[in-house]
Amino acid sequence: MGKAKLHEVLAVESTLGKAADKLIAESKATLNKENLFIGSQRDLTMFDAEQQHLNTTDSVKLTTTVDDNLDYLVGPISRYWDAVLQKDRTNQQAVADIEIDGTKIAENVPATFLLGLETKLGEIRKLYDNIHTLAPGHDWQLDAEAGKGVFKAEMPVTFKTEKDVEFRIVVEADEHHPAQIRELGRTNNVGKYDTIRWCGLLTPLEKAQRISRIDKLLLAVKQARQRANNTELVAGQIGKDLLNYING
Repeated sequence: MGKAKLHEVLAVESTLGKAADKLIAESKATLNKENLFIGSQRDLTMFDAEQQHLNTTDSVKLTTTVDDNLDYLVGPISRYWDAVLQKDRTNQQAVADIEIDGTKIAENVPATFLLGLETKLGEIRKLYDNIHTLAPGHDWQLDAEAGKGVFKAEMPVTFKTEKDVEFRIVVEADEHHPAQIRELGRTNNVGKYDTIRWCGLLTPLEKAQRISRIDKLLLAVKQARQRANNTELVAGQIGKDLLNYING
Protein backbone atom coordinates (compact mmCIF):
# COMPACT_ATOMS: atom_id res chain seq x y z
CA MET A 1 0.00 0.00 0.00
CA GLY A 2 1.36 3.41 -1.01
CA LYS A 3 1.98 6.23 1.37
CA ALA A 4 -0.89 8.55 2.25
CA LYS A 5 -1.09 11.84 0.39
CA LEU A 6 -1.32 15.32 1.86
CA HIS A 7 -4.84 15.90 0.54
CA GLU A 8 -6.07 12.94 2.60
CA VAL A 9 -5.15 14.55 5.89
CA LEU A 10 -6.40 17.94 4.69
CA ALA A 11 -9.79 16.36 4.03
CA VAL A 12 -10.21 15.27 7.65
CA GLU A 13 -8.33 18.02 9.52
CA SER A 14 -11.33 20.38 9.80
CA THR A 15 -13.65 17.59 10.98
CA LEU A 16 -11.18 16.42 13.61
CA GLY A 17 -10.65 20.00 14.79
CA LYS A 18 -14.36 20.70 15.17
CA ALA A 19 -14.83 17.44 17.10
CA ALA A 20 -11.94 18.28 19.45
CA ASP A 21 -13.15 21.87 19.99
CA LYS A 22 -16.70 20.67 20.72
CA LEU A 23 -15.42 18.12 23.22
CA ILE A 24 -13.23 20.70 24.97
CA ALA A 25 -16.22 23.05 25.26
CA GLU A 26 -18.39 20.26 26.68
CA SER A 27 -15.63 19.28 29.10
CA LYS A 28 -15.26 22.89 30.27
CA ALA A 29 -18.95 22.88 31.15
CA THR A 30 -18.70 19.49 32.87
CA LEU A 31 -15.58 20.39 34.87
CA ASN A 32 -17.31 23.56 36.08
CA LYS A 33 -20.12 21.51 37.65
CA GLU A 34 -18.57 20.70 41.01
CA ASN A 35 -21.55 18.61 42.13
CA LEU A 36 -20.70 15.93 39.52
CA PHE A 37 -17.43 15.23 41.30
CA ILE A 38 -18.84 14.87 44.83
CA GLY A 39 -20.55 11.88 46.41
CA SER A 40 -21.78 11.49 49.96
CA GLN A 41 -23.52 9.26 52.45
CA ARG A 42 -25.45 10.48 55.50
CA ASP A 43 -26.74 8.01 58.10
CA LEU A 44 -29.42 8.92 60.67
CA THR A 45 -29.31 6.78 63.83
CA MET A 46 -32.07 7.45 66.37
CA PHE A 47 -31.15 7.23 70.04
CA ASP A 48 -34.56 5.99 71.19
CA ALA A 49 -35.02 2.23 70.70
CA GLU A 50 -38.68 2.80 69.83
CA GLN A 51 -37.66 5.15 66.98
CA GLN A 52 -35.24 2.81 65.26
CA HIS A 53 -37.64 2.53 62.35
CA LEU A 54 -36.79 6.17 61.59
CA ASN A 55 -33.14 5.32 60.91
CA THR A 56 -32.24 6.34 57.37
CA THR A 57 -29.34 6.40 54.94
CA ASP A 58 -29.17 9.13 52.30
CA SER A 59 -26.52 8.84 49.63
CA VAL A 60 -25.44 10.68 46.50
CA LYS A 61 -23.44 8.62 44.01
CA LEU A 62 -20.16 10.01 42.73
CA THR A 63 -20.93 10.73 39.05
CA THR A 64 -17.43 11.12 37.62
CA THR A 65 -13.90 12.29 38.35
CA VAL A 66 -11.67 14.95 36.84
CA ASP A 67 -9.22 12.28 35.66
CA ASP A 68 -12.00 10.33 33.90
CA ASN A 69 -13.01 13.47 32.00
CA LEU A 70 -9.44 14.37 31.10
CA ASP A 71 -8.69 10.80 29.96
CA TYR A 72 -11.75 10.97 27.70
CA LEU A 73 -10.26 14.01 25.95
CA VAL A 74 -7.00 12.29 25.02
CA GLY A 75 -8.27 10.32 22.00
CA PRO A 76 -10.13 13.06 20.05
CA ILE A 77 -7.59 15.78 20.83
CA SER A 78 -4.69 13.47 19.95
CA ARG A 79 -6.22 12.55 16.59
CA TYR A 80 -6.68 16.22 15.71
CA TRP A 81 -3.22 17.30 16.81
CA ASP A 82 -1.68 14.33 14.99
CA ALA A 83 -3.49 15.27 11.75
CA VAL A 84 -2.25 18.87 11.96
CA LEU A 85 1.26 17.62 12.70
CA GLN A 86 1.27 15.43 9.59
CA LYS A 87 0.08 18.30 7.41
CA ASP A 88 2.65 20.73 8.76
CA ARG A 89 5.51 18.24 8.53
CA THR A 90 4.66 17.81 4.90
CA ASN A 91 4.27 21.53 4.17
CA GLN A 92 7.55 22.52 5.72
CA GLN A 93 10.85 20.91 6.48
CA ALA A 94 11.77 23.46 9.13
CA VAL A 95 11.71 21.47 12.35
CA ALA A 96 12.83 21.69 15.98
CA ASP A 97 12.67 19.54 19.09
CA ILE A 98 10.46 20.41 22.07
CA GLU A 99 12.74 20.14 25.09
CA ILE A 100 11.96 20.63 28.77
CA ASP A 101 14.70 20.53 31.37
CA GLY A 102 17.00 18.74 28.94
CA THR A 103 14.42 16.07 28.04
CA LYS A 104 12.96 15.81 24.55
CA ILE A 105 9.16 15.74 24.71
CA ALA A 106 8.78 15.62 20.91
CA GLU A 107 11.30 15.57 18.07
CA ASN A 108 11.44 17.25 14.66
CA VAL A 109 8.28 19.32 15.08
CA PRO A 110 7.59 21.73 12.16
CA ALA A 111 7.55 25.45 12.78
CA THR A 112 3.99 25.83 11.47
CA PHE A 113 2.71 23.20 13.89
CA LEU A 114 4.57 24.82 16.78
CA LEU A 115 2.86 28.11 16.00
CA GLY A 116 -0.60 26.53 16.10
CA LEU A 117 0.26 24.46 19.14
CA GLU A 118 0.76 27.59 21.22
CA THR A 119 -2.91 28.49 20.69
CA LYS A 120 -4.07 24.95 21.35
CA LEU A 121 -2.14 24.70 24.60
CA GLY A 122 -3.59 28.07 25.61
CA GLU A 123 -7.07 26.55 25.27
CA ILE A 124 -5.99 23.51 27.27
CA ARG A 125 -4.73 25.84 29.99
CA LYS A 126 -8.13 27.52 30.17
CA LEU A 127 -9.68 24.08 30.54
CA TYR A 128 -7.41 23.26 33.49
CA ASP A 129 -8.06 26.69 35.02
CA ASN A 130 -11.74 25.68 35.26
CA ILE A 131 -10.98 22.61 37.36
CA HIS A 132 -12.30 22.82 40.92
CA THR A 133 -10.12 21.55 43.75
CA LEU A 134 -10.84 19.78 47.03
CA ALA A 135 -12.56 21.93 49.62
CA PRO A 136 -10.21 23.00 52.42
CA GLY A 137 -10.85 22.15 56.04
CA HIS A 138 -11.40 18.41 55.57
CA ASP A 139 -9.03 15.45 55.95
CA TRP A 140 -9.21 14.19 52.36
CA GLN A 141 -7.62 10.79 51.82
CA LEU A 142 -7.32 8.84 48.56
CA ASP A 143 -9.84 5.99 48.51
CA ALA A 144 -8.34 3.34 46.22
CA GLU A 145 -11.45 1.15 46.54
CA ALA A 146 -13.62 3.94 45.10
CA GLY A 147 -11.49 4.34 41.97
CA LYS A 148 -8.73 6.47 40.48
CA GLY A 149 -8.63 10.05 41.70
CA VAL A 150 -11.34 9.60 44.36
CA PHE A 151 -10.85 11.17 47.78
CA LYS A 152 -12.80 10.39 50.95
CA ALA A 153 -13.42 12.44 54.08
CA GLU A 154 -15.55 12.01 57.18
CA MET A 155 -17.66 15.06 57.89
CA PRO A 156 -18.28 16.41 61.41
CA VAL A 157 -21.14 14.74 63.28
CA THR A 158 -24.41 16.68 63.15
CA PHE A 159 -27.59 16.10 65.11
CA LYS A 160 -31.26 15.62 64.35
CA THR A 161 -33.34 17.77 66.69
CA GLU A 162 -36.93 17.97 67.85
CA LYS A 163 -38.72 20.76 69.68
CA ASP A 164 -40.96 20.23 72.71
CA VAL A 165 -42.69 22.51 75.18
CA GLU A 166 -42.04 22.84 78.92
CA PHE A 167 -44.48 24.58 81.28
CA ARG A 168 -42.92 26.39 84.23
CA ILE A 169 -44.69 28.10 87.18
CA VAL A 170 -43.32 31.62 87.47
CA VAL A 171 -45.75 32.84 90.21
CA GLU A 172 -47.28 30.45 92.72
CA ALA A 173 -51.04 30.48 93.20
CA ASP A 174 -52.54 32.01 96.35
CA GLU A 175 -56.05 32.30 97.76
CA HIS A 176 -56.78 35.26 95.51
CA HIS A 177 -54.94 34.48 92.26
CA PRO A 178 -54.24 31.41 90.14
CA ALA A 179 -50.67 30.40 89.43
CA GLN A 180 -48.94 32.11 86.52
CA ILE A 181 -47.46 29.59 84.08
CA ARG A 182 -45.01 30.30 81.26
CA GLU A 183 -44.66 28.11 78.19
CA LEU A 184 -41.01 27.51 77.26
CA GLY A 185 -39.73 25.97 74.01
CA ARG A 186 -36.89 23.47 74.18
CA THR A 187 -34.78 21.80 71.45
CA ASN A 188 -33.57 18.24 72.08
CA ASN A 189 -31.02 16.13 70.18
CA VAL A 190 -32.84 12.94 69.16
CA GLY A 191 -30.36 11.47 66.69
CA LYS A 192 -27.05 12.02 64.97
CA TYR A 193 -25.89 12.14 61.36
CA ASP A 194 -22.62 10.42 60.46
CA THR A 195 -21.61 11.65 56.99
CA ILE A 196 -18.92 10.43 54.60
CA ARG A 197 -18.15 12.44 51.47
CA TRP A 198 -16.38 11.27 48.33
CA CYS A 199 -14.87 13.72 45.88
CA GLY A 200 -13.33 13.27 42.44
CA LEU A 201 -11.63 16.67 42.32
CA LEU A 202 -7.90 17.42 42.32
CA THR A 203 -5.92 18.74 45.23
CA PRO A 204 -4.82 22.37 44.84
CA LEU A 205 -1.22 21.10 44.54
CA GLU A 206 -2.11 18.66 41.75
CA LYS A 207 -3.92 21.38 39.79
CA ALA A 208 -1.01 23.79 40.25
CA GLN A 209 1.49 21.15 39.12
CA ARG A 210 -0.45 20.37 35.94
CA ILE A 211 -0.89 24.03 35.06
CA SER A 212 2.81 24.56 35.73
CA ARG A 213 3.61 21.76 33.28
CA ILE A 214 1.35 23.38 30.66
CA ASP A 215 3.18 26.69 31.13
CA LYS A 216 6.57 24.99 30.81
CA LEU A 217 5.38 23.20 27.69
CA LEU A 218 4.10 26.48 26.21
CA LEU A 219 7.49 28.10 26.80
CA ALA A 220 9.30 25.11 25.26
CA VAL A 221 7.04 25.25 22.19
CA LYS A 222 7.75 28.95 21.72
CA GLN A 223 11.50 28.34 22.02
CA ALA A 224 11.31 25.44 19.55
CA ARG A 225 9.38 27.56 17.03
CA GLN A 226 12.05 30.24 17.23
CA ARG A 227 14.73 27.63 16.51
CA ALA A 228 12.84 26.07 13.64
CA ASN A 229 13.53 27.14 10.04
CA ASN A 230 11.59 25.78 7.28
CA THR A 231 4.82 15.31 -1.18
CA GLU A 232 3.94 12.44 0.26
CA LEU A 233 2.46 12.80 3.70
CA VAL A 234 5.03 12.72 6.49
CA ALA A 235 3.65 10.58 9.30
CA GLY A 236 3.84 11.60 12.96
CA GLN A 237 2.12 11.31 16.32
CA ILE A 238 2.36 13.79 19.20
CA GLY A 239 -1.02 14.28 20.90
CA LYS A 240 -0.84 11.47 23.47
CA ASP A 241 2.75 12.31 24.40
CA LEU A 242 1.87 15.94 25.16
CA LEU A 243 -1.35 15.15 27.08
CA ASN A 244 0.35 12.35 29.02
CA TYR A 245 3.03 14.86 30.04
CA ILE A 246 0.39 17.35 31.23
CA ASN A 247 -1.47 14.70 33.25
CA GLY A 248 1.76 13.42 34.74
